[in-house]
Amino acid sequence: MYRRKIIVLPSETACTNEMKIHALLNRLQDTAGMAVGGTEGAPAELMRRGYGWVLLKYDLEVLTRLPGMNESLIIETRHTAGDGFHILRAFRVFREADEAETLVLAKTSWVLIDLAAGHPVRAAQHLPEVFADVSGDPPIDGEFTAIPRLSGARLRDEPVLGETAFPVRFHDLDANGHVNNAVYFEWAWEATPLDPAGWSVREMHAEFRVSAKLGETVVVRVKALPANGGTRAFVYDMAEEGRDAARPLARFSSVWVPLGEWL
Repeated sequence: MYRRKIIVLPSETACTNEMKIHALLNRLQDTAGMAVGGTEGAPAELMRRGYGWVLLKYDLEVLTRLPGMNESLIIETRHTAGDGFHILRAFRVFREADEAETLVLAKTSWVLIDLAAGHPVRAAQHLPEVFADVSGDPPIDGEFTAIPRLSGARLRDEPVLGETAFPVRFHDLDANGHVNNAVYFEWAWEATPLDPAGWSVREMHAEFRVSAKLGETVVVRVKALPANGGTRAFVYDMAEEGRDAARPLARFSSVWVPLGEWL
């Protein structure tokens, strides 16, 4: 278990006074890197050894609200070797002044890639220092939220509410040359057919298949799920422009509530 204190900076805050989704996710990922600092799993050391992490799944749940400007927070994270190839990492975000009030929970699934060979390897064998002292941490549930297919039986007859194109920019890339995972969340956020000044995200779920590349254009298609009370829910496919939309790079879902309300 690792904990880190942060303060939400003005540059990380949207006009709604909520922390921007990409800023939150980047803070979580930075904390994960710090949690393994000084070991063979530290980001710079990992690159030197010829390994890279590939994100497979992400569940994000906002339990009460997103953090606000200048708020002092604690990010808590833990990880486990999972089933050998799939590594799980979980996060909890709470106010420094009140540990009992959890603001955000997140859970991720990763595989470690040998970059030269181009295939996944067992992380616990190749990075034993990273997993040497995690046995005492609480377990992490390996089940992730299922995301319906846009072309599946549940949504096949629903209209596409929008198709938004996003070019992959140089500053979208991480140190491995892949599009940073927070960028995909930002694309889903921007493609959501709601007024972002009037709605707040409650859940976002992601499945990643293939990384987008610099110079490509990613098209995000979105459909709505049936409304549940005052919430709105959407499903997204992200595919390279001009390619088969039935084979997306990533798939997302989200749930939203009116800003200032919590159902």
